[in-house]
Amino acid sequence: MSRISAVVHDLRNGLGAVRLRPDVKKVTLTFSSKSDNAGARYFLRENMPRIQYNNPAIQFEVNKLQESGVNPELTIEFANNDIRKISCSRIQSSEICKHFLSATSEGSSISA
Repeated sequence: MSRISAVVHDLRNGLGAVRLRPDVKKVTLTFSSKSDNAGARYFLRENMPRIQYNNPAIQFEVNKLQESGVNPELTIEFANNDIRKISCSRIQSSEICKHFLSATSEGSSISA
């Protein structure tokens, strides 16, 4: 398998390789590069590329702040202007992804 084939295979398979609900409009990840935000950093590196690849119509934004003391947070905006926030503080990237997918996968309902 070539390197490109391996990358595409990884994007199509694994945690986060799903189609999200059609009413998901925007996803924003905010974290500090100076604080202990390892879960958010790993989510950005491991899970977000799969989510982006499988959902090209959704806008993704990453706010990597330089100041310390920022609580990492994943914000999901829906078409009806509802906003869902997921705290990423002291959580592993796989758990962040599972919380994200439960809030945004097809068949799920909005709950705060």
